[in-house]
Amino acid sequence: MSTPPGGSNPDQTRHDIQQTRAELGETISALTAKTDVKTRARTKTTSAVGGLRQRVTQAGQSAKTRATKLAHTMSQKTSQRATSVKQDSQHTIGTVRGSLRAGAQTTGKAESTLITSARAATVKIGSLVRTKPVPALAATGTAAALAIVAYRRRRFR
Repeated sequence: MSTPPGGSNPDQTRHDIQQTRAELGETISALTAKTDVKTRARTKTTSAVGGLRQRVTQAGQSAKTRATKLAHTMSQKTSQRATSVKQDSQHTIGTVRGSLRAGAQTTGKAESTLITSARAATVKIGSLVRTKPVPALAATGTAAALAIVAYRRRRFR
């Protein structure tokens, strides 16, 4: 009995053939996948859309965080300004009351001083409110920022 060249037996040859066929099948599958343009395009599109969604979500979260911080900061500033205006008003009221007491003790000249003091206090309070409109603007800006964030979140869902 003669043996094929290389000294292998028929079972070994069959095994080699099966292994070669399996490798050839894998090679053909890889080539088919590379030539399937439609599937490759879908895969790229899916990954691009996923990345875009992730970036949009991160941007939305970042905007929400910024809006929350801004609202908090503006709330603090508004509170500080309101306290300042309240203190100024109390000081002015004290001054007016002092002038009123002095006016009650004196003649018409004291009354005109009282009226002048009251008018000056009114002008001072009015100018304080006009020169520091930030609390009203801060509330408006915060509301607008939150509305934009809410609109974008609904739009991208």
